[in-house]
Amino acid sequence: MNIAGLFGIISALSVVTFVVTTSTKNIKVFLDAHGAVIVLGGTLTVALLCFPFNRLFAALKIVVGKMLGHHDPDYAGMIDTIVQTSQVYRSNPKASLDQIPEDAHPFFKEGMQMLVEYGFNSEDLDRILQNNIDGKKKRDHDEVKVWHTISRFPPAFGLLGATVGMISLLQTLGEPGAQDRIGPAMATALVATFYGLVFANLVFIPIAEKFHEVAQEDVIMRNLVKEGILMIQEKRHPLLISEYLKSFLDAKDRGASTAGEGGASGAKAA
Repeated sequence: MNIAGLFGIISALSVVTFVVTTSTKNIKVFLDAHGAVIVLGGTLTVALLCFPFNRLFAALKIVVGKMLGHHDPDYAGMIDTIVQTSQVYRSNPKASLDQIPEDAHPFFKEGMQMLVEYGFNSEDLDRILQNNIDGKKKRDHDEVKVWHTISRFPPAFGLLGATVGMISLLQTLGEPGAQDRIGPAMATALVATFYGLVFANLVFIPIAEKFHEVAQEDVIMRNLVKEGILMIQEKRHPLLISEYLKSFLDAKDRGASTAGEGGASGAKAA
């Protein structure tokens, strides 16, 4: 469970609730079906015009998993797994697959299977792994693009709702008692703008940014795995593999991986 994501959702709901309950004496003014239909209905309509239904459904289906799922990539743990695998591969390539942990990154399992079972050469293996990374980047980009595009529409439709409300108000200015209706009518007209800003800034933009962050983390992990597999194939020294892969990490994370040091000590002892 992503505690930060859950706390963010609760915080967003709390902010909206506080604003609504403390900014007016009658909170029913915010329960405007007309404004909600214009903002949400208009946004959905334009989204369907921009993207095919299956792409929208796919982007929606993974929202909960990516927003509330645990996405703390264990780069140091992945380096340890790669180094330990390299130690086995140097002496017994066939046995290296058996010692890969069940919870290891699927990309690492697939890459090692290509290396051990299929026997691809270095050039072909590099090209296949890079194509896999590029394909994943393209899919992630498409997901992010959906939500970034959708996030642009609610404020515009909120303004449309306010415009329609103002037009309706101005049409009644010449009628008896119109002066008393100006304030309530303007408040109702601006509710659509409120909906547009809330949905854009507290829903759609955060989703797009979260998807982008998860995608960036996955690209780093896959590049780290790709380089590790290629070095395993070359039977490089475990210490060299460890130190090279640590260069992908921030300085604060580099001390977490210890497998390289253990591998080096074992090599010296041998």
